Amino acid sequence: MRAPGPWTCAAAALAVVAALWVTAPAWSEPPVRFVRTGADPLAPAPGPRELRGPAPAPVRYAYRPVCGDGTEACEHWILVSTRGERWWLPYGFGDGPLALSRDGTRAAYWHRKEWRYAVVDLARGTTTFLPEDLPRPHDPGAGGQAPLFSLDGRYLLVAEERIDVDTATVVPGPLRVVDVAHGGVRRLPRGERAAGWTGRGLALVTVERAGRSPGHVTSGSYVVRSPDGAVVGRAELTGGLAAKAVPSPSGETLATVATELTPAGPAFRGVVLTGTRTGRPARTVVPRLPAGWRVDRIARWEGEDALVAETRGPHHELAYHLLGLTDGSASPLGLDVPPPDDPPTALLDPSLTAPPDDTRLVIGRVR
Repeated sequence: MRAPGPWTCAAAALAVVAALWVTAPAWSEPPVRFVRTGADPLAPAPGPRELRGPAPAPVRYAYRPVCGDGTEACEHWILVSTRGERWWLPYGFGDGPLALSRDGTRAAYWHRKEWRYAVVDLARGTTTFLPEDLPRPHDPGAGGQAPLFSLDGRYLLVAEERIDVDTATVVPGPLRVVDVAHGGVRRLPRGERAAGWTGRGLALVTVERAGRSPGHVTSGSYVVRSPDGAVVGRAELTGGLAAKAVPSPSGETLATVATELTPAGPAFRGVVLTGTRTGRPARTVVPRLPAGWRVDRIARWEGEDALVAETRGPHHELAYHLLGLTDGSASPLGLDVPPPDDPPTALLDPSLTAPPDDTRLVIGRVR
């Protein structure tokens, strides 16, 4: 008899394999699983919850939620950690201002049960209540000054303000600096606007106008006061630069958003850096933002070589970028903030300047 050829043997082997595939029990081999290298995008993120005890990670930012379902999370500022957890603080409702320290380990807010300021050490889970005679804050959305931590988190700036019943706006009053650990309060002179904290103290700006004509700013005074109120630095600035200047941590440089009025509306020209020693612009940095994007507001400095900026896209998208001052780089920070239900009027009219969004978002630890 003739031996079977190679093709006949191969066909027989395939037949045996097919028979085994059909007759083998379904549980004999586990199903194939695909392993994801990152988090499953289909898995819903855990919802915000009340923070009880220490936070397992620093807070990166906080925002006011936009929702109307009546849940507790809709009534509070939502704190987002560097790991993505979301919490709210007890009796800290969203109609009042909130402050975060730069390292994301402290939060200050108006405590609705104790009816005074509370400062929470997020790393330890402890709460310190500030003196009861501190004035109740007003909503920054009406023009109020939000509380502001010093660079080291030791001091807190609060404002004494009142509401003008005719215009429904906040009338600024004296500023107060509170020693968080000891409760001591220092009252600062009237008429000075807080520009931000430096390593030497609080930077304040006073703007002078020419005559009674609105909008004709001629000069501005830049003063740095130590926490006890003493003047430790002073400079004279061009009024247009002083009005919205933000000081660097050293206090040596001010950053101002430069815009130019055109027939189509305000055009963003860059960020002007002014030296406080000379009071004159040193240079202008034009960030390398995507096409159609512009800087609306400088939220703060991040060291001496970068800025955290609020930016707007061509369709009024809101984002936050880290702007490098040496090379003009613009890195998105990825702060996930729900958009408002109705855009502000200024966003619907390109001839108007968009209002700052610090009434809806506060930044803690960036990097």
